[in-house]
Amino acid sequence: MTLKKQLELHEGRKNKVYKCSAGKRTIGIGRNIDAKGLPDDIEAFLEDNGYITDEMIDRLLDDDIADASADVERLYPMAYSFSEARRFALIDFLFNVGLHTAKTFTNTNKAINEERWDDAADGLLASKYARQVGKRARDIAEMLRDG
Repeated sequence: MTLKKQLELHEGRKNKVYKCSAGKRTIGIGRNIDAKGLPDDIEAFLEDNGYITDEMIDRLLDDDIADASADVERLYPMAYSFSEARRFALIDFLFNVGLHTAKTFTNTNKAINEERWDDAADGLLASKYARQVGKRARDIAEMLRDG
C-alpha cells in the first residue's frame, strides 16, 4: 500500500470542514486547519464554495506528508536507513500526533532509534494514543514490528 493510501485509510477524505476527535477543524485527509491553516487560494475557494476539490486535498496531503517526513527525520536521525514500511509507519504516526506529542513517547522513541522494533511496537500499543486511535495504532505497531 502506498503511504498516501495508508493515510487516507486512517484519516478518511473529506472535502468539507469537520471537527476531528480532538475538536479541531479539519479538512481533506486529516489537515488540521486550526494548527496549520490553509494556503490562501484554498482558503478563498473554501469560503466561496463551502468545500475544496480533490486536487486541493491532494496538494494539502503532499504538504502534510512533507512536514511529517521532516519531523520523522528530526526525531529519528537514522530513519533514512529504516525499511519503507517502518518509515511509512513513523510518518503516519507523526502525521497523526505531530512532533510535539511524538517527542513525549520517550521510551518508544529510544527503542526506535536503537532499532528495537518489538519494544517500540509494544511501547506504542501500551500508550493512551493506542487506546484513542485503536486500529491505526495496531497497524503502525505491526509495521514497526514486521518491517
